[in-house]
Amino acid sequence: MKKLLFLLIAILSISFIACSEDESVTAPVVEADAWVGTWLSAGDNVAPILVSLFSYDSVKVTMNEDKTIVLESHIIDGAWASIPGVYTVTESATGEVHSISINYTAFEQEGIIEVTAGTPDQMKLEAVQSVPDIGAVPRTPATGFGSDPALATYNIQTYVRVD
Repeated sequence: MKKLLFLLIAILSISFIACSEDESVTAPVVEADAWVGTWLSAGDNVAPILVSLFSYDSVKVTMNEDKTIVLESHIIDGAWASIPGVYTVTESATGEVHSISINYTAFEQEGIIEVTAGTPDQMKLEAVQSVPDIGAVPRTPATGFGSDPALATYNIQTYVRVD
């Protein structure tokens, strides 16, 4: 009887160890910030407001791990222009849409960002100028993309990862 009890305890101990190891193997892995990288928006992916107001046909943004950012814009039949800055992403407690603040050397923007994994990865960005103040209201994770009654989807920029 003692041998049977000892065998039962040994089996239960092994099963607890096995469960513990399984849990650590299946635990989610925290990945680097999904938005870090170089992203290109061209053609129909360029926000209509950037096409109509500034004649952009392409926009490239490079977001680095050190929170620096470089925005490059290309005007139809023109040259590329580049502006550096820094950014901060405040991750949402729920969902995949996060708040973003960008401080370029000439102006500041606030809005929302979302990265979707795929082939290639896609990033959506809806940001409005906040400094100098032009009266635009930044979207938030709670309000979501395209929720501005005046702009609707006119200010949503879609990028694909190029690095």
